[in-house]
Amino acid sequence: MARALFNASLGYTQTRTLPGLTTNCIGHAFEKETLYSMVPQRIVPEKKNGEILRVEKDLFPGYIFVKTNMNCSKYYFIKSHSKIIRMLNYLNKIDLTYDRPAALRKSRANVTESKEEALCFKKIPDEEMTIILKLLNHDEQIDFSQVYTQDSKVYVESGPLKGLEGIVKKVDKHKRRVKVLVSLMGDERVIDLGIELIEPSV
Repeated sequence: MARALFNASLGYTQTRTLPGLTTNCIGHAFEKETLYSMVPQRIVPEKKNGEILRVEKDLFPGYIFVKTNMNCSKYYFIKSHSKIIRMLNYLNKIDLTYDRPAALRKSRANVTESKEEALCFKKIPDEEMTIILKLLNHDEQIDFSQVYTQDSKVYVESGPLKGLEGIVKKVDKHKRRVKVLVSLMGDERVIDLGIELIEPSV
């Protein structure tokens, strides 16, 4: 099953799902301007039979990202899908320690928003989504970056990691991958991304 990440005010949230669930199973019932869903992917190099292949993998396996102005009607529609495990929210044991006061403050400030909705829909912080969205291309994939190292420093000539060199933690020249550190719902995750190794320009 899969989980869904959601943003309650035209931002992003996350949903957990079963394997094989696509974004279309959620988004088909709504206009794109009303509800937009995606499963971010990364392209990594893998060697098979002596050949280097470009392999697509989910960036966060088992999760769907949803951008919408969430309300109870949409919440229960998405949750009713047979492959949805649950929507990430503020009610489980882990989430009770993560940003719940902010959700409650928001619900008190807006009299039209019930406390039930504020607690059920978990928004991905904007600063986290900004990094993720910057890495993605128009196909919602993270493609290769052109990278070189010099004097123990990592330089990105072009590609999604350009300007985000600070999140690169390790370069594996043999596998043609880098390990990057990203945050999701306050949890730091190390993810492998594909690179093209180049020589530094003179």
